[in-house]
Amino acid sequence: AARDATADSVAATQFDLTDEQQVALDAISPAIEHRRYEAFLLWGVTASGKTEIYLKLAARALAAGRNVLILVPEIALADEIVRSFRARFGSLVAVAHSAQSVSERWASWMAAIGGQARVMIGPRSVIFAPIHDAGLIVVDEEHDASYKNEEGIYYHARDLAVVLAGFSKCPIVLGSATPSSESYANARRGRYRLIRLSRRVNDRAMASVEVVDMRREVADARKLAAARPANGARPGQSKPQAVEVPDAVPLSTALAAALRENLASGGQSMVFLNRRGFHNFLQCHICGNVIACPNCSVSMTFHMRDRSLRCHYCGNHAAAPDTCPECHGYGLKGQGFGTERLTQALAEMMPAARIERMDSDTSSLRGARARMLAELRAGEIDILVGTQMITKGFDFPGVTLAAVVNADMALNMPDFRSAERTFQLLTQVAGRAGRGERAGRVIIQTYAPNHYSIRAARDQDYARFMRRELQLRRDLMYPPFARLAMVRIEGAEPRLVRRAAEAVAKSLAKGSTPDGIRVLGPSPAPIERIKQRYRWQVMVKSRELKPMRAAIAAMRAEVGPSAERDGIYLAIDIDPVRML
Repeated sequence: AARDATADSVAATQFDLTDEQQVALDAISPAIEHRRYEAFLLWGVTASGKTEIYLKLAARALAAGRNVLILVPEIALADEIVRSFRARFGSLVAVAHSAQSVSERWASWMAAIGGQARVMIGPRSVIFAPIHDAGLIVVDEEHDASYKNEEGIYYHARDLAVVLAGFSKCPIVLGSATPSSESYANARRGRYRLIRLSRRVNDRAMASVEVVDMRREVADARKLAAARPANGARPGQSKPQAVEVPDAVPLSTALAAALRENLASGGQSMVFLNRRGFHNFLQCHICGNVIACPNCSVSMTFHMRDRSLRCHYCGNHAAAPDTCPECHGYGLKGQGFGTERLTQALAEMMPAARIERMDSDTSSLRGARARMLAELRAGEIDILVGTQMITKGFDFPGVTLAAVVNADMALNMPDFRSAERTFQLLTQVAGRAGRGERAGRVIIQTYAPNHYSIRAARDQDYARFMRRELQLRRDLMYPPFARLAMVRIEGAEPRLVRRAAEAVAKSLAKGSTPDGIRVLGPSPAPIERIKQRYRWQVMVKSRELKPMRAAIAAMRAEVGPSAERDGIYLAIDIDPVRML
């Protein structure tokens, strides 16, 4: 009785909704009331109030005596949305994620089993929470790649959530400002019901977006450097020597001015760069050697804080040497830049600014991320520099400027989803600015200003981007017009790995046809060695899932025993998210 009374009091609370929010609520609520499965794609621009819809729907599910499951892509977002839900529902809300201690996660699990926790929130692993009789499932930021688990058992939490909603006979809401191509295609095919939120709450204007062509910035910098006298000579005294543009953090004139202006006017800024560390690598300018990870086919990233070299794939780290390990000369020089170096450059440019950096290096300690977000919300941070974790779902009314230092980083990855990820990242970054009373401004630095994903992000035109992207996917037979499977072949001996990869491709090719199954490979993985294990891969495309599964099963029966004898591991990933 106490439980029902709590739910009833929650449902009775009145919230003011916009017309679009009310339409969305009225469309989804009948599925809760009639215990009916239905999938909804809630496509809402940033700051359109999707969280308020989740809260209102959760209240109706609780009032009906049923429970609620909320999935978020990142732990930081779990903390943010938990704060909103606990303010509304109090002790009915529980959270579970990997940053908790074992006892904390156990307590959340037991509260769900015992019925004390009726709203469970967390990242992808929370899909396995023991929530019984679910009346509503929400997947926030449904497009995010973090929902795919790629270690141990492969699964996509978003797809599992759709299946779970079917078993539970309840609605599922997939929310995003930039829905994935697969979800958008499902909405167009009628599998999901599309609901639009096209305006921000209180009709606030979308942030204005400016694209800075870094090619022009570099050309202007070269002209300026060439105009200066070489070696102190007066103009006209002697022929100037070749000019080398210094390897500095590329902050355009427009971005530097905007940051200073925003600081002077009392606004807060977010600066996005999806690369950690100070330098990307150390290279010897005498012999050309680049210090690489001994376990992986990648260079070691230099971190200034403790003057260490770290591999971001296997975790190997060592003190940065003073001399080159190859030629023993004093020619080591840092190349490239990450968030650590960007933070230093901004501090030198604006010494009065209060600058914080949020990436996995600074927020790994318990409570560090929550502290930074609280300080940003309280206005105690002027500029927040960060990686992808600062782009998702945060609502800070004081942020009036958002900037992307290098928009091409995600665009040039060897992955057919690179354009889609770039568009999503840029749109999400743009959505952090102008969520309060003051208008927002966004600056995107790029060397490819005419790329269709960057132009669409500048105009914040998802529909235009997706039309172009889906046409390319259709022509090349990629999802959502085909199913993919990635077979990764891993082992310690490169010769045996290659031989196994060739056997895998040969076996799969037996069932290939131009209009049915297509086999691409074998080829070395883009990162050929990780944790001292060599990696090859074979990709399979198919219009239908069933024949592809049959071909993979036949391949495992044929190749699996010999691969196992050679110590080769075959990892099969259906609907892979990352190609690396």
